[in-house]
Amino acid sequence: MAYADYETLVIDIKDYVATIRMNRPEKLNAFDQVMGKELIRVTDELKNDNDVRCTILTGTGRGFCSGVDLGQDRTPAEENIFSRGMLDEHGFSGRVALAWNELDKPTIAAVNGVAAGGGLGLAMLQDIRVVCDSARLIPIFGRRGIAPELGMSWTTPNIIGYSKTLEWFYTGDELSGKQAHELGVANHVVADDQLMDFTFELATKIAEWSSPIATRLTKRTVYASLNADSLRQHLIYEAMNVGLGSSTEDTVEGRTSIIEKRKPNFQGK
Repeated sequence: MAYADYETLVIDIKDYVATIRMNRPEKLNAFDQVMGKELIRVTDELKNDNDVRCTILTGTGRGFCSGVDLGQDRTPAEENIFSRGMLDEHGFSGRVALAWNELDKPTIAAVNGVAAGGGLGLAMLQDIRVVCDSARLIPIFGRRGIAPELGMSWTTPNIIGYSKTLEWFYTGDELSGKQAHELGVANHVVADDQLMDFTFELATKIAEWSSPIATRLTKRTVYASLNADSLRQHLIYEAMNVGLGSSTEDTVEGRTSIIEKRKPNFQGK
């Protein structure tokens, strides 16, 4: 599948891993209307691309994403779509959040430099976050006079808990890579010059050693647990997905590879 006609994103596919680079380095990859729409569109293409089993979202240049581009030129109608005015119940930033949350493939954020406001929200929407030593994670919403967006009021408490989330959002404190890891916001912190190599190695490990069907079912099952009223209720959904996964060619290949003590060759069937 060719990923063409993107103005603000650069997409590279290698070894079943898609690396998506936000590409407005002169603006620290702040996203405008165009980038927002492209961040939605690319998830549809990634979802339907059998050559993609894991994704990496990162930024070009010195930053991951500095949030919404406050200097962009917008008509009153565009302003209404982009901010809290509603053409639908989720708003524009909500549609970006839903697009990434509903991408049922493993997603990783490689946070290089600043991730602020909505840019931090994009990082929190990924399943896994790898940050570099010089990363700067800033929930700047309160200082801008707005509430959290890009789903951060849902993702963050589910990752680090409600009390830690509220303190972080109330203060707007900037976290370094090390502090983000200590708080539980980041899964890994690595040296700046190792960020992409480490993240790509992690992504290829997922893509090559786990069945793409199994990872999709795993992601759906784990996220569904967030809305389950009880373990008893959730086990019904879990058992259904176990059944779906057990009838695939990948299941046979997984068992055979273990018996033969070799790397599996999953086909996503």
